[in-house]
Amino acid sequence: MTQSTVALEDLALGHYLTLIKPDESELRFQNFWIGETAIWQDIGWVGSTKKSHVFLPFGFSGISVNRQGDNVDASLVFPNTGIARGFLDEAVTQRWTAVIRVCLIDNLTDSQDPPTMLHRYVGQSASGTWTDTELGLRLNSILDAVGGEVPARALMQRMVGDIPATGRIALL
Repeated sequence: MTQSTVALEDLALGHYLTLIKPDESELRFQNFWIGETAIWQDIGWVGSTKKSHVFLPFGFSGISVNRQGDNVDASLVFPNTGIARGFLDEAVTQRWTAVIRVCLIDNLTDSQDPPTMLHRYVGQSASGTWTDTELGLRLNSILDAVGGEVPARALMQRMVGDIPATGRIALL
């Protein structure tokens, strides 16, 4: 095996999940390093910030976008535990925002070593499901105004000025 090829058994994917509440506070989880706290470093225009993510087993699936830009809902699945039950009801009723980073784990032994981000998905909590063994959280794309019913606004005169009462409008 050359240095440019990677064996399938050497690939490891992990997820970093940030749930953002309406008051801007966050819950942060990762699903790769069991029983450990892993660091995710966001590098933005104001600098870089390191944030810790505690372990919580969860699955993430359903991201796909076609050529027309339609977005399929994504979903997060958690085991039915007291930790997950404690925040998922609020996540649905308060429509929390979820940021999921799908990452290639480069160093399998060091949870502090920054992974390589492959994809970032941002969605808004739309609904929840539960069974005896698992809890589900369905996410709508925050860019999908039709499916997610966003924005829920109406045109009003104080927002846009005078609105014509007829369809017969001429540009002068």
